[in-house]
Amino acid sequence: MVFHLVIACLGLTIGSLLGDEDGWAYRPIEAPRLPSVKNTAWPSEDLDHFILSGIEKANYRPTKTAEKLTLVRRAYLDLHGLPPTTEQINAFLADARKDAWPRLIDKLLKSPRYGERWGRHWLDVARYSDTNGMDEDIAHPSAWRYRDYVIESFNNDKPFDQFIIEQLAGDLLPTKDLAERRAKTVGLGFLSVGPKMLACDDPDKMRRDIIDEQMDTMGRTFLGMTIGCARCHDHKIDPISIKEYYGLAGIFMSTKTLTKYSVVAQFHEHDFTEEEHKKTWAEVNKLEAKRKDKKTPKEEKEKLSKQIAALKKDLPAPFKVMGVTEYPTQDVKVHLRGDYLTLGEEAPRGVPAAWTHGEKITMPQKQSGRLELARWIASAENPLTSRVIVNRLWRWHFGRGIVPTPDNFGGLGEKPTHPELLDHLAKKFAESGWSIKAMHRLLMNSATYRQSAHADLALLEYDPDNKLFARWQRRRVESEVIRDSILMKSDRLDLTMGGSMLVSRSNAYVDRGKLKEHSLVPRRTVYLPVYRSSGYDGQKAFDAPDPAVPDGNRRTSAVASQALYLMNSELVHESSKNLAKALLSKTSNLSIRERSSWMIKHLLGRDATDGECLKGEQFVQDYGDEKEAWAAFARVLFSSNEFLYVE
Repeated sequence: MVFHLVIACLGLTIGSLLGDEDGWAYRPIEAPRLPSVKNTAWPSEDLDHFILSGIEKANYRPTKTAEKLTLVRRAYLDLHGLPPTTEQINAFLADARKDAWPRLIDKLLKSPRYGERWGRHWLDVARYSDTNGMDEDIAHPSAWRYRDYVIESFNNDKPFDQFIIEQLAGDLLPTKDLAERRAKTVGLGFLSVGPKMLACDDPDKMRRDIIDEQMDTMGRTFLGMTIGCARCHDHKIDPISIKEYYGLAGIFMSTKTLTKYSVVAQFHEHDFTEEEHKKTWAEVNKLEAKRKDKKTPKEEKEKLSKQIAALKKDLPAPFKVMGVTEYPTQDVKVHLRGDYLTLGEEAPRGVPAAWTHGEKITMPQKQSGRLELARWIASAENPLTSRVIVNRLWRWHFGRGIVPTPDNFGGLGEKPTHPELLDHLAKKFAESGWSIKAMHRLLMNSATYRQSAHADLALLEYDPDNKLFARWQRRRVESEVIRDSILMKSDRLDLTMGGSMLVSRSNAYVDRGKLKEHSLVPRRTVYLPVYRSSGYDGQKAFDAPDPAVPDGNRRTSAVASQALYLMNSELVHESSKNLAKALLSKTSNLSIRERSSWMIKHLLGRDATDGECLKGEQFVQDYGDEKEAWAAFARVLFSSNEFLYVE
């Protein structure tokens, strides 16, 4: 433990021990000076100075500003995950006010569609799922409350520091009533929805494996750090020792995730049902058990059914929240080589010194220490958290992070392309009161964000990965956006918010046969149950994340199966037929050529060219049946890059 002796006694910084380059993520955040630039007219936000400075040093210029038509579609897809309607496009194009763009951003941020879109981004890193997967694919029937909590938190612009604390220790926060207890505890789903080996015949190993998964997810999600290596030995890349790992593990060993650790294990739920309703549900369950008893006569079963129906009439469903709770506190001994049967010295509960610059976080005697850990992670003095979240926001907006590995700021991660910009944004974020929406406004109002994707060939050859951010990075939208956009443009999208489509009791095995049924429900994709053991064809084809691990950097592939799905799937066929029907109804007084123009404007958000209208007319005339022709025409447009990509 020489490392910590040096930190504590000599007061050296992490950067001095690891080298400034390797220790950059741990250094305190400072307010960097705005770099000087030649083209002083280009920046519209302070952040633009950092981008422009790098571009000018490379002897290039930023790309011109995108047209309003491009920007309005970009904004809707970015903030709502849905393309704009023709009416919304026309309204923005007709708005000649100087502040039309920031007004549009504010309008989009106020819509509930925003939380559904950006909540999904967070669910990627929270490895959200409605089922356990692994060896026992058990239902998580109350996990949806965590999903809805995330969506609501983004819509309400909950301060990010509060958002963190509630997800790690919401059950330990003071509350004044049941409603507040519900609101603050539901975020604990973050720690509980991860995959678990529920049929492990070694309860001690099962418990430690769950803790390892929780710690790894917490580290990657909030701190951009991998810590799992230290389970068996001192981390060889990042400054975390095996003793510190087990000091952190003690916090989670003092936390209960499961109520039963024997086969098949059962997860813990907080029951926040109203007391009067709890009593009624207890009576219902008692009668249900009697009705299912084989010894109960048929006549009595019929009578019991009527009693149960009467009791359940107007009875609210139990309010259960999937989440951890407290265990008796304990410190853990170091597991030599990760083996809990071979123990070394005791590791007092605590936070790795590298994360706290040597400051010791005092752990309470009668609580796990989760609240203290959460408050430290959410502290303005912690440089990791704010750097990690602003980098995530940048990545989700621009398609590439300032740190290209958003889940790993450690030695094996990539270094930031613009470290001063990262610190500038992290400081701005803390000063804004940890407001995510304030960061959206800052990033989207920048000249950097409003650039065109059409760059000079010389720039494309010099910077193919767009590390300079000297242009807009054209990219395909995510799988959820593809499905939701198709449903919306065919007038099929159901915008009902919240709730669960997974009908199951706790700890029951899930029926994967329901996947097909779920996929046909025309609600936003974020509300479809996530099965960790399987997935929806359309989502898998377009690179939906693996819900077993945190994923803040979705990959994008281009493979033949995607085109086959778009041309042959039931989603696209039903949507195309519905759109063809709507077209014929709404344009009864238009010619075939004018209908071609309407369809292209409706789906692609721009005016059709004369050549496109002529081809559309010829296509319909050659097809035969006009309704089927328009459905086929819609399928072609749904499959086009112009529909699938944001520019």
